[in-house]
Amino acid sequence: MKKKLTIILLTLLGGLLFAQENIQMSNTQKELWKIGFGIPKSTMEAPDFTTTDINGKKVSLHSLKGNVVFLNLWATWCPPCQKEMPSIENLYKKMSGKKFSILAVATPTPPRETKEKIISFIKKNNYTFPVMVDESGKVYGIYGSGSIPTTWIIAPDGTVVGRLVGAREWDTKEMIALFNALLK
Repeated sequence: MKKKLTIILLTLLGGLLFAQENIQMSNTQKELWKIGFGIPKSTMEAPDFTTTDINGKKVSLHSLKGNVVFLNLWATWCPPCQKEMPSIENLYKKMSGKKFSILAVATPTPPRETKEKIISFIKKNNYTFPVMVDESGKVYGIYGSGSIPTTWIIAPDGTVVGRLVGAREWDTKEMIALFNALLK
């Protein structure tokens, strides 16, 4: 019941759950807030899900506990998503070998978006970061904001650190420093 309530709150009240000001934040959350992230008003466990990557391997959010998770919702037809993808690839390479996981999640919505279009886009651009195909739409149902790209940062303890709606350069020194701070 608690999990179901969390999911409902995340989807229906997502914007209301995130801080504008005057709440307790870690130093990292303060830095994320300064650059546009929404910060949860209170500790929020990230709802678990299981989805499949483009190679057919099942991945669950729970299995990544202990890592910082960069959860990015995107689509092949979305220009801002396309624009930020090279920086996600660079982030993936820069954070390689650390307890940092990227889950780039796209949901097939034929005819505009299909699994084949997702796979073709990733291969054409030589992206190597993990790409998930959310065929059930469950991940978008839990974490969707109504806009893409939307990125969620999840701490190693499985709690939501912040959410950003819109594109960003993810491989800057500032962002790498923030992700490394979350790993400590």
